[in-house]
Amino acid sequence: MRGIVSQFVLFIFLTALFWISVTYVSLNMQYCGAKEYFAGIVRQLEDSYFDSTVIRDCVTEAERQGYQLSVRCYGKNDKDARVTMQYEFVFPMTQTKKRYVIDGYAR
Repeated sequence: MRGIVSQFVLFIFLTALFWISVTYVSLNMQYCGAKEYFAGIVRQLEDSYFDSTVIRDCVTEAERQGYQLSVRCYGKNDKDARVTMQYEFVFPMTQTKKRYVIDGYAR
């Protein structure tokens, strides 16, 4: 009887560890994808010298990809920008949502 209980506890522990690992890997993959997408947007803004149509296109494309993008130009001749991108992650086990923010500057 003691062996059955200890194996059952071990099974529960390993199952919980498996789900935590899957959640961690999924979160890391989404973060890496969002970070790469953010770097591409910053590069695109800098290459276009902060053209308003490019900014508008980046915002609409980010919404299509599931991100919320904000670009605020400032400085002399509006050639600097603060770029903020938000995205949501849904935890698989609990189905709770958490919002993450990536913030940076383009010059």
